Amino acid sequence: MTKKNSRVSVLFCSLIVALIGVAFARASDQGEVEAKKIAEALAKLPDADRSAAEAQRWCAVMDDNRLGSMGPPVKVTINGKAVFMCCAACKGKATANGPATLAKALELKKATAAMAKLGAEDRAAAEDQRFCAVMEKSRLGTMGVPVKLSVSGEPVFLCCKACTERAQADPKATLAKVAKLKKASEGSE
Repeated sequence: MTKKNSRVSVLFCSLIVALIGVAFARASDQGEVEAKKIAEALAKLPDADRSAAEAQRWCAVMDDNRLGSMGPPVKVTINGKAVFMCCAACKGKATANGPATLAKALELKKATAAMAKLGAEDRAAAEDQRFCAVMEKSRLGTMGVPVKLSVSGEPVFLCCKACTERAQADPKATLAKVAKLKKASEGSE
């Protein structure tokens, strides 16, 4: 290899490394921007409503939507209890299905409280995964504090201990599910 080709190779590799760094920085910045946007929207609520919305965390109708991601959450009172929606469009469905909406809001509050018991790093990883790697429709935290295990050196969160054996039985499939869950959660906040 000539000296010129060697320099070109080094420059090319340096460019690739720089581009990868920029991509990771942008992803991190987007998460920070979204978190700031949510915090600003929640700050527009009265203190008591803000605390209640933070405890619920997710829309009781469109439960993949973070409260505050579409502006200040909309408060609905059902049977004397406050429930929060991501937007005004959810209000009609919430009131039409009052008991189901109340049950969903309670489930979301329990999940938020259980997730809060994880350490900051584990909580962030579990929030990125959002659902159990085995029971994919089971939101992490709805059955108590999520169970963390290491699968091929990667952190995996489960809804309960009963899912451990199935998660460990096929590590490749489990990690593929986690990747799918994380990808799905990226677009829904």
